[in-house]
Amino acid sequence: MKIIIALFVILLIFRWNKMKTSERLIVALIIAFLYIHSTTIKANLDIVPKPAKMEVSKGESFKIDRKTVIVCGDDDNTFNAEYLQRHLQTAFRKGAFKIQPNKRAGNYISIEIVDNQDDKESYKLLVNHDCIRILAGSREGAFYGIQTLLQMMPSNVYARHDVRKRDKTNAVKVPTMSISDSPRFHYRGMHLDVSRTFFDTAFIYRFIDALSYYKINNFHWHLTDDQGWRVEIKSYPKLTEIGAWRGADELLKPAYASGMERNGGFYTQEEIKSIVRYASDRNINIIPEIDLPGHSKAVAVSYPEVLCKTKGKHYSVQWESNNVWCVGREENYTMLDTIIGEMAALFPSKIFHIGGDEVNKDSWRECPLCSEIDEPQSHFVRRLEQILAKHGKTMGGWDEIIDGGELLPETVVYAWASLDRAMKSVKEGHPTVMQIAQYMYFDMRQSDDERGLKWAGITSLEKAYSFDPTGDVNLNDDEKKLVLGPQGGCWSECLGVQDFVDYQVFPKLLALSEIGWCQTKPDYGDFKQRLFNSQYERLDAMGWKFRISPPEVVYEKERLVASAENDILQIRYTNDGSEPDEKSSRYTNPIKTNNPERYRFATFYKYRSSIARGARNIETHHYLKPPTRVESNIPFFEDIERLVDYDLNTYCFTSREIADGDYIKFTFDEPVECQSIGMCTGYYTLAVYGILNGHIEYSYDGEKYYLGDRFVYDVTDGYRAFCYPQRPIKSVKVVIDGISEHEVTGIQDLRIE
Repeated sequence: MKIIIALFVILLIFRWNKMKTSERLIVALIIAFLYIHSTTIKANLDIVPKPAKMEVSKGESFKIDRKTVIVCGDDDNTFNAEYLQRHLQTAFRKGAFKIQPNKRAGNYISIEIVDNQDDKESYKLLVNHDCIRILAGSREGAFYGIQTLLQMMPSNVYARHDVRKRDKTNAVKVPTMSISDSPRFHYRGMHLDVSRTFFDTAFIYRFIDALSYYKINNFHWHLTDDQGWRVEIKSYPKLTEIGAWRGADELLKPAYASGMERNGGFYTQEEIKSIVRYASDRNINIIPEIDLPGHSKAVAVSYPEVLCKTKGKHYSVQWESNNVWCVGREENYTMLDTIIGEMAALFPSKIFHIGGDEVNKDSWRECPLCSEIDEPQSHFVRRLEQILAKHGKTMGGWDEIIDGGELLPETVVYAWASLDRAMKSVKEGHPTVMQIAQYMYFDMRQSDDERGLKWAGITSLEKAYSFDPTGDVNLNDDEKKLVLGPQGGCWSECLGVQDFVDYQVFPKLLALSEIGWCQTKPDYGDFKQRLFNSQYERLDAMGWKFRISPPEVVYEKERLVASAENDILQIRYTNDGSEPDEKSSRYTNPIKTNNPERYRFATFYKYRSSIARGARNIETHHYLKPPTRVESNIPFFEDIERLVDYDLNTYCFTSREIADGDYIKFTFDEPVECQSIGMCTGYYTLAVYGILNGHIEYSYDGEKYYLGDRFVYDVTDGYRAFCYPQRPIKSVKVVIDGISEHEVTGIQDLRIE
């Protein structure tokens, strides 16, 4: 059809000037008609997760068009039929895709429940010249067959907004084929922390949709932590009246870039019921987590009586003090029984996750009630097992729960610290979910110059994809059966803004999909090719602001050489140190220059951009390192001299909350000539534990100070402030003039250019 249109247009070029106006109008209408009816496209077979067996025939195909109907004679499959109908209607220009109970002579898609499938999640997808049949042993399997079919359709089948008619397709040709598919693991999970960064219900619905598109069947919902309690408990209303909110005037102070204004939120019980139903329709089980007995600052500010009666401050690894339940106080178990009872009615999930990780036990040692208990952590965990069993639930917890005492055999351990911890859990006979941080913590940094945590290492997409839940551990066949499956995790302390979860989770979620589903996982090159061929386009249609891999840039032989991961990515650059955008110069050939430091490069997929970076083998910032003395009225955990070693990887953390009037003063041995001096606070590239309220001052003589910038939030550098001296400078002072963001604050070295 496209060839016919091209020939027709060539003919018109020679005839157009000789035509009458009415003839030209007729021709324009003919071209429009031909274009509309030319939008028949071929099915896309770059499916994620890749089916176990797919045999494609040559020659014949089945065409889905406006006359295609959906056949579904099973009432239990009504949702699946309507789900398929809605998605097809989104992508096709015409066609109601009517649902009918009985087959007809050709041009239909049937959803059939049959008895000969291996398990409830397996399916077959058969394409003949006149129909498509989805065969499954249950509605779950049928749903996954539908997901495979939808991935063959145009990407806007996933659009969450009205698609313009001109963007829709007229028909899709699906080659005759047969697919037989089933998952490797029946537990395929994704964890999301909504305590440190609150995500509204609209986001949660979108997130569940994405999980379902890629056959993830468990959503581990981390609902409580130090920074917020997110689930309504009617028996204890203060948990959300007080514990769901952070801010300058709240009992929970600002944290993780939440700012001075009231920040937070929670889910009502009615909202949770609706979300649970929505997920269940899409074969997703929601596993709730309330983190206990540590990570409970939000509870402690709401109901202080849950804490041990001690005088000292005991910090967790996240620098939160007094955040641990008293395990010797009997009233606490009554409270937890009530809380769990309300939540058990909201979540049908058999597994109920209680956290159990990273507990500072010092308060128990000082507490008269707790100090009388042998192994207080184990005591607490066993009491929770009993409460959960009373409410018909099986306990899940992080791998710390296996320390210190025996657990019920059915208790589910979520291994995160290492593969060795996972093996310990399995060897002790516990069902184990593999959320190993070095592979499956999606909040880890993806390269050394991107945002994210790094305590578990750099976790690139390729490293995540390399994970095998059972292939890297020494287990016999019976022990391997205890490995339930993989789970990705996204903690939200360094997200700062909601968009960053998009960046951290996508496209890693697709890697998780294949790890959990594929019987034999394809090699990484095959997976990556499917990403670039079609899955980026699908993620874009879903509205996710996914990560674009940045370019590799080196400076060699007086030339800047940049390369992108794939040809579909464009590289753009600037030469003034600014961030490239869509209007920046396009990189096509190596750039000859004697001044490479100011060049910044980024890759673009359509209008989406990677981070910007300079050449990786040179210093792009020539920070000055003058001899400097430092003094402060603030006590620090580390030697304050770290602040003048000019190493961005060393920090000083205050040993108390900073307050109005605190200062840090830097004095140079000799006046320093420079363009700017900057102070970035918190961890380098993490944007956490920074100065929320403060400013920078500078002095030319060490006595009279001039006002520089106030600290403002930057998604990469955290809270930062700069000054721009006009002549050689003798001293710089950081002044605090308001409340802090955390109980401790991280200070970095000066950045002098």
